[in-house]
Amino acid sequence: MKYKLVTILILSSWLGLPPLASAEKNQNSVTKNANMTADHAKFEILDQDFDYAPDVTEACLECHTEAAKQVHQTFHWKWAEKVDGVMVGKGQNGFNNYCVSARGNASCMQCHAGYGWRNDDFDHAAEENVDCLVCHDGTGTYKKSAATSGHPYYEDTQLGEFLQPAVDLKAVAKSVGEPQRENCLSCHANGGGGNGVKHGDTDMSLVDPVHSLDVHMSPEKLNFSCQTCHKTSGHEIAGRYNGKTSFIDHEKDMGRIERDGKNVSCESCHGATPHEIREIDNHTAKVACTSCHIPEMARGPYLTKLSWDWSTATQLKDGKPFTEEKIFDGVEAHSYMSNKGDFTWGRNVTPQYRWYKGELKQKTLQTVIDPDAAPIDINPPTGDYNDPDARIWPFKVHKGKQPYDTQHNRILPIKLYGKQGTGALWSEFDWPKALTAGAESNEVAFSGKFDFIETNGFWPIKHMVAPAEDAVKCVACHSRDSRLTGLNDFYLIGRDSNTWVEVFGFLAVFGGLSGVIGHGALRYISTHRRKNQQTYSQGENHE
Repeated sequence: MKYKLVTILILSSWLGLPPLASAEKNQNSVTKNANMTADHAKFEILDQDFDYAPDVTEACLECHTEAAKQVHQTFHWKWAEKVDGVMVGKGQNGFNNYCVSARGNASCMQCHAGYGWRNDDFDHAAEENVDCLVCHDGTGTYKKSAATSGHPYYEDTQLGEFLQPAVDLKAVAKSVGEPQRENCLSCHANGGGGNGVKHGDTDMSLVDPVHSLDVHMSPEKLNFSCQTCHKTSGHEIAGRYNGKTSFIDHEKDMGRIERDGKNVSCESCHGATPHEIREIDNHTAKVACTSCHIPEMARGPYLTKLSWDWSTATQLKDGKPFTEEKIFDGVEAHSYMSNKGDFTWGRNVTPQYRWYKGELKQKTLQTVIDPDAAPIDINPPTGDYNDPDARIWPFKVHKGKQPYDTQHNRILPIKLYGKQGTGALWSEFDWPKALTAGAESNEVAFSGKFDFIETNGFWPIKHMVAPAEDAVKCVACHSRDSRLTGLNDFYLIGRDSNTWVEVFGFLAVFGGLSGVIGHGALRYISTHRRKNQQTYSQGENHE
């Protein structure tokens, strides 16, 4: 029943359907805002018929005077930060191997915490451009439009076969409260083009997960909110893993209430040695908690995307775009789309493992790549066996094939969303036009010559923690077919073979066994001799 409810929420998000506004939803809104000290439904300034979302923000700022200024300093707003002197992120220079680049693609701005970031004319300093409602809506009816670069639907809009109703801004404004899972997951679970596509450990099943899926977020027991771990101060949310600052501090051993708002790690609650068995605790110096306690990714009912090949996009049938569907791990999903190319998907997928200390070394649109080194790791994790801050960590490694400039040897952004005449790939199905327009939007030089190159994108697995009894078994790593294949900078018992180590081990075992046998033999001989002596002595005494 829980998964049916979540499925309805997903469909409403994808297709523009109005989400559930039932009595149950209204009842829950009373409970979920129990910690609030203000009932916004009683505020006179919000009791008006808003027809423009920034007007709602201005009303919010009448009381929350510093909120927009705080938001302006966050990554949720800037979508970029300076790394080694270069601005990196969705907003500038950054790319991935899903939709490649957000800049210049209005559809991506549905998940920006602002209104109207269509191009460089967007005023990042304007306080009224901050979207308070995307995170604080309590009705579940707030929907942002790709066509208006993140403004909500102001009018009833036909989306294919479905009608997206206009957002009732007054009702949404009067419902605001603490962000709920639905608010966070509406973007973070649907990044990359749909539910579960990007992360592998984050999808809409976390709205109401069963205990076997996530021991922390399941309402059956702990019922964590996102903010329980991702502490927030001044609208700055802890837990980012790009850039130069690690979000992990393995020396922290603090209670949940005492955390500093920056450290987001298992140890911050559980400590560094939480197990009753010392041999298991010995692993924590080199193995991340998630490596054992998240045995597979996408463990719920939904798939995650494993590969995306852009090189096959733009194929048409009878002059029209088409899609193809396949069954992946028991779930049907598109395997080809004319506007995107070929895909593979998976569920209950074993992660790949890498050394990781909380930092990813992100390449940018300015990075010169070596085509002969393909596949290109676009954001490889940092750390190795000798790094005291690094741990073996589970990753989703998303395999892509994306365009690059064969003369400049740089990854090329794509203009995806837009009307006819803008060069948008999804409207014109013309690669040269889409790459030219994408390069212009991102201020990237384009020689006009391109090809496609294989890439790897790394996504740390952190959510969907399984119950202890479902943790990875010892033999999954300590065996010839170990999960840790590829981590070869250390010797792993049960997996690796080394002639000298094996000879030494054989001699140690043989020597130990010989010692035991020899000791036993000596004791037997000694005991036998004593018995013989005693028998002889008794015989003499008898005579």
